[in-house]
Amino acid sequence: MNIEINEEMINDFYNCFDTGYEFEEFLKKFLEDLGFTDITVTKRSGDNGIDLICYKSAILDLDVNAEKYIVQAKRYRMTVPVKEIREFKGTSAYEKRIFITTSGFSKSGFEEAENDQSRKIILISGKDILKYYIEHPEKDLIFDWNPVISKEKVKGTIISKENIKNNAEKDTVLRLVSKNDIRARILPIPYEIFEKIADRKNYIVIIDNEEKKLNINAERRYFGGITEIYKKKGYIDYNGDNKKKTYWKIDEKNEKIYIKFE
Repeated sequence: MNIEINEEMINDFYNCFDTGYEFEEFLKKFLEDLGFTDITVTKRSGDNGIDLICYKSAILDLDVNAEKYIVQAKRYRMTVPVKEIREFKGTSAYEKRIFITTSGFSKSGFEEAENDQSRKIILISGKDILKYYIEHPEKDLIFDWNPVISKEKVKGTIISKENIKNNAEKDTVLRLVSKNDIRARILPIPYEIFEKIADRKNYIVIIDNEEKKLNINAERRYFGGITEIYKKKGYIDYNGDNKKKTYWKIDEKNEKIYIKFE
């Protein structure tokens, strides 16, 4: 679809978010649409410039783990300063990096992102995000079509401050469950959580206030014994192609995992 994205549209997109935190919450949905999984927003302090963590492209049948990406998000009206790209490159982590902003990047910013292949940074601008949803209207989170940016539509993807305390998605890891997972009667464990329980044979999970002890397949990184839960959720007879969403949170002190199904 050949629609020119102008400065007014980019400015309207910036104004959809009252805070940087809201932009980060929106990016959870955006990264999901790009095919990432195990998406989480990091804690507000001590994150070393890392705002989100996500994974992509595991090949379980070949025992190939997904690659980890660290994401910095900036709700900016101005062009991102080069020094911020340089500082993000200088963080101690060695995972793949993505810098996402509501605004844009300068020529020197792109050069800085590309000049070290061992720490190359993927840059995604506000224009890139708008272009993606124009070209993928079936996933659109942004527009009322003319196209006009809809602040109400964007806000619908964000957990409001008033609902944060009680919202089951707050501080959780998003994990997508595929049709093949359902057929195999397995529940894949998000990487960020699996790293904390990899040495265990089983673990207590809480689903809909029901406590169960599920066995862990450490080699393939999933919970077994999930058939009855899938039956209760109506997943067994599901014939659609869309992946189901699950939201995970671990309580290491009490050795329990809380899972919310879509």
